[in-house]
Amino acid sequence: MRMKRKSLIEERYYGIKKRQMNFIKMVQERAVKMKTSWVPFLPNDLMFKVFLLLPIKSLLRFTSVCKAWYKLIHCAEFVEAYNNHAETTPIILRGVASKRPSTFHVETQLNQAESFCLFPCSSGAKQSKFIHFLEIDNEKGKLIDLNISCSGSLVSTCNGLILITSMQEGLMKHSNSFLDHPLVGSQEKPGWLIVMNPMTRKLIGFPPGTLPIKLHNESYGLVYSHLEGVFKVVHLFKDKSGCIACEILSLQTRSWKAVDGPVGTLFNKLGQAHISALGALHWLPGPSNSNYIISMGADDEKFSVTDLPMTMGMYNRLVEMGGFLSFVNSLDMDHIDVWVLKGLEGAKWVKQHTICIDALLGYVDNEEYSLPSFGLNAKEMVFRRKKRLYAYDFELEEIREIEMDHESITAYENIIPHSNNLATWEPLEPMR
Repeated sequence: MRMKRKSLIEERYYGIKKRQMNFIKMVQERAVKMKTSWVPFLPNDLMFKVFLLLPIKSLLRFTSVCKAWYKLIHCAEFVEAYNNHAETTPIILRGVASKRPSTFHVETQLNQAESFCLFPCSSGAKQSKFIHFLEIDNEKGKLIDLNISCSGSLVSTCNGLILITSMQEGLMKHSNSFLDHPLVGSQEKPGWLIVMNPMTRKLIGFPPGTLPIKLHNESYGLVYSHLEGVFKVVHLFKDKSGCIACEILSLQTRSWKAVDGPVGTLFNKLGQAHISALGALHWLPGPSNSNYIISMGADDEKFSVTDLPMTMGMYNRLVEMGGFLSFVNSLDMDHIDVWVLKGLEGAKWVKQHTICIDALLGYVDNEEYSLPSFGLNAKEMVFRRKKRLYAYDFELEEIREIEMDHESITAYENIIPHSNNLATWEPLEPMR
């Protein structure tokens, strides 16, 4: 009797176990079937709208789900739409002496490519600088370490791409020479230019342009031509006659060409940081006491001179905001005027905002000037005051302090405007 009861219990147990296993097998089979069949048949227009709402990191992960999603995310229409809505995420470079495991070192990655094996590798010769993103969410700020390092200098950003100049130490012997020949084809390669999208980690290298009269007496900038649909590297330098010469490298043709430089203008220092706005690059002729800017259009590749609304002072800045060029004038330690230029040919500076810092903060602080840093998505301007960051909302006319999470930004660190998106120099296929 007991044996019969035991066999009945075992039979029921194994019956239940068998039904459970059959159910699990059925679910797994359906999951595999759905994985291989349901994704491609979702309407492209629906997925297009959904993908536009995703952050860049999630979007890049979804490119591995299936070929249909990969093609949709990398088609020309989606990349353009996504890049137009991308938010500003500034870049900060920080030196780190100690080595890190699994670091994406830009120069090392470039040297591993077959087409650039002719360049000597110097990844260990200099102290590496690591790329950080400054993410701002309302009143909170956080530095995001991408674990991407470079030995060179980040000199320009444009529409999601960055330009790094990485020069070899052997270039130092040319610092007092008067060479003006192109480096392409020469026996010694002083270094290279690197264009990279830090989010996709795609990069491409080019030989640098003409050597200037003296080391650092030059300026490299990255700009995008909407008319041609191509990124360009612009190189200004002094030739041996003392004139400002210009050459441009198209990322499409991947070759340098000489163009007419600015005529009748005087650069006191070519190492000044430039600004990309209004479809052009803009330079100040000197660090202070300048009353005009020099601009070069990305489409026509011609130079022009635009007067500033007032003489450039030590605490004044040029800032790109919403695609327009802004001249931010720190009148004193309490007042900031914001002038906006919405065009180049015949356009006039218009004073659009006057910001009273102490009145908005609710207390008087006469110890430090407010130094504008960058525009945040066209609606706000971020500026420094001592070691703190503040954001001013132009619509609400309110100011808020940005509290940094753990790490603070020193007064000597350069905050470079940037946009995290899918920008690429490669031709893209249209959506099908």
